[in-house]
Amino acid sequence: MKQSGYNFVMYDELYSYWYNSLTSAFFRLSQELGRKLEDSLASPEQLSAELPKLFDKLVDNGFLVSDDCDELELIRKKNEKSVHSKNYFLIIMPTLNCNYKCWYCIQSHVPSSMSVETMERLKRHLDYMIDEQKITSLTIDWFGGEPFMYYKKVVEPLSRYAAAKCADAGIPFLNGATTNGYFITNEMSLQFKELEFNRFQITLDGNKEFHDKVKYQQGCLSAFDHVLKNIARILINNENAQIVLRINYTHETLTKDIVNQVNSIIPQNLRDRVIVCPRKVWQEEVDKSFGKVLKGVIDEFALSGYKVQRFEPVTDFVPCYTSRKYYNAVVYNGNVVKCTACNDLYEDDPLGVLLADGKIQWRDGVDLQYQQKTFENPRCLACKRLPACMGLCAKNHLRGATYCKYEAVDEDFEKSVVDWIKSQY
Repeated sequence: MKQSGYNFVMYDELYSYWYNSLTSAFFRLSQELGRKLEDSLASPEQLSAELPKLFDKLVDNGFLVSDDCDELELIRKKNEKSVHSKNYFLIIMPTLNCNYKCWYCIQSHVPSSMSVETMERLKRHLDYMIDEQKITSLTIDWFGGEPFMYYKKVVEPLSRYAAAKCADAGIPFLNGATTNGYFITNEMSLQFKELEFNRFQITLDGNKEFHDKVKYQQGCLSAFDHVLKNIARILINNENAQIVLRINYTHETLTKDIVNQVNSIIPQNLRDRVIVCPRKVWQEEVDKSFGKVLKGVIDEFALSGYKVQRFEPVTDFVPCYTSRKYYNAVVYNGNVVKCTACNDLYEDDPLGVLLADGKIQWRDGVDLQYQQKTFENPRCLACKRLPACMGLCAKNHLRGATYCKYEAVDEDFEKSVVDWIKSQY
């Protein structure tokens, strides 16, 4: 037996924290026992003889592996399995327009709306994927622009079609939306349950003061209050709904007062279905020292009863969903892209086109290019964080980028792991 190449052992003043990035297994020991265990791992056979139950647990959770175990090859196989998984993820963009003009947004908000013809092509696409490609599940994420600008015209009818089609085929259907939350009405929130709308990602832009400066809507006194009231409405009317409350922040806009401001609108009994997820806007410089402030805000949300995202490792062995064979994003005009965070949305010569029979015609095999193994380089292959990261997203890899993803965030990897393990005890 030998130690896994993906073990992390970290210490604070009281404990040792153990994490394996390949299996996502973890545990905590006292500092003293942790150091003894580290020494014992140098002789696994002796550890097996003296503490067989502990030895077996370390093997079961991947901290110890057989001498002939090739962990890199295991990662490659898991990546290949995920890339070709038939759990189909489909992003649909009814429009690229939006009622807001957030300063950090990378999109050009083009006045646009999905046509009846494109909707029919999408129905044929669902038929093709379910009947011929034999997908094993369907997940739709409505995106934009602001998708709910065209809820009645596009989102509702296509959701009903997808739900019925999946029910007939006997496969799971998951419906969700990435939205600014402005257009959600009580009528819509009551329909969400029957349309299986159970997951929403909705964004705040720092505390109330900053959010209302970024997202201004004529006739709305506070977009901050408005969207939080809509979140509460969704949760009240659909007990299956879960909200990812993404907080797009700069180092100026993320302050602890946001917690009390959110608490004033979201009742205590609804908070366990809200996952708070702070994300630095891409224009802001990285500041690793800001991790302490970030942790303080996350801790306050957790104490208030929300779920929080302290650590977000890759668990499916792909760096991004764009790397999956069974993932596509359909734009309002019937163009098809892989990445929605780039200018591909506006190309006159699109990467892909949704045909009348529901199939996708790709240009120059670009769909296969997105399946490239971005981690197959000396730096990633030698990194203990590889299974939790899996390399660059395909878009940046194709553009020749070579940086590490963890260089672009405020959080320190090992500190985030420790904080996450602490939260589990």
